[in-house]
Amino acid sequence: MGVAVRFDRVSKKFRRGEIHDSLRDLLSVGFRRLLRRGYEGTEERSFWALREVSFAVEPGEALGIIGPNGAGKSTALKLLAGIMRCNGGGIEVNGRLAALIEVGAGMHGDLTGRENIYLNGAIIGMTRAEIDRKLDDIVAFSGLERFMDTPVKRYSTGMQARLGFSTAAHVAPDILLVDEVLSVGDVAFRHRCEERMRALVREGAALVFVTHNLEQMRNICRRALVLDAGRSIFLGEPHRAVEHYLEVAMSRLGEMSYIDQPRESAAAVTAIDMRFLDEAGQPVVCAYPDRPLRMEMSFQLRRAVDRLTVETALRRGWGGDQLVSLNSRHHDVTFQAEAGTYRVYIDLPSLPLAGGNYYAIVRMWDADRAELLGETPFKFTLQVDDGGRGTGMVAFPHAWSELQLVKPGVAMEPAAV
Repeated sequence: MGVAVRFDRVSKKFRRGEIHDSLRDLLSVGFRRLLRRGYEGTEERSFWALREVSFAVEPGEALGIIGPNGAGKSTALKLLAGIMRCNGGGIEVNGRLAALIEVGAGMHGDLTGRENIYLNGAIIGMTRAEIDRKLDDIVAFSGLERFMDTPVKRYSTGMQARLGFSTAAHVAPDILLVDEVLSVGDVAFRHRCEERMRALVREGAALVFVTHNLEQMRNICRRALVLDAGRSIFLGEPHRAVEHYLEVAMSRLGEMSYIDQPRESAAAVTAIDMRFLDEAGQPVVCAYPDRPLRMEMSFQLRRAVDRLTVETALRRGWGGDQLVSLNSRHHDVTFQAEAGTYRVYIDLPSLPLAGGNYYAIVRMWDADRAELLGETPFKFTLQVDDGGRGTGMVAFPHAWSELQLVKPGVAMEPAAV
């Protein structure tokens, strides 16, 4: 069986400060160059959005593409969709392709939702009869029955995403390209989209899925590509891809600005750091609910503290609620310490959290003065892999009994434990 899509050492170059994806933009750029009679500094203004990236996706396979902002993820999808042309390498696309790359992309704002369904179907080569057969399913999936005859320009962003995904996922594509647009939908609709993508893959479609939602990617895809600064740094199993992505993200924490700003009291505590370690004492960025985990916190103390309290807390996602706080004083543990560099550990026999991305904070207190000595942002990153079981917020240890047949007429009684 041949591949559905193939990237073969593909490169794409852009010029900073100029966008000319359309003929109109290109003509205006050319006119400005003529006026300047030289256009100095062209090469210095150019940058590579993708540089010799290779991957292939077979029918019935889902490939996730992840990476930090500006890594080249959306550029790769636009090249696959034929929206852009590459500067080097080759791109192979075999089959009917449907793309959901930007909210509202491919839609005409003055046309109704129903008319846009027919327009998008015709663009990918469907006949009117084919679209007629699919129309009821598309409308029902979108949940926009009452708005099908309303111009799309009056739709909210979420409504446009609903219509776009419903159309792209029901027009019998051999290849489906999906970018981060699903993030604007509500939770129930996102869940339906995930199920629909899985169904398409089971039916033999090839899926290329770009997302920042690492858990969603892991649940849908069986392979993942990690891009960084336009280059491929990993291609393989999703959980390994997540580890590579988080290593890149963690290496740049010092370059990022946070909503949660650190606070210090007379710079009493500085250079606070935190690592997560496995049973062998090796640093990890991915943990598992049923395995031990050690949290290592190191810091520099600039003055003596008679009763030092150390605290860490975890929250899910960048803006999620705090899930747990581990405070040494709550366990009647404080530390008498002179000025110096220290390290302290918390040992967890297991980590009963559902799969996802978690962020930790570290705080240091002077218990006698009730004084906050130092605090980091929620910047220490940990990925939890629960095997894709979708356990909600926590992963309780549990076991299932065997199925027991209850005979007709027999009174129901609690089973012996």
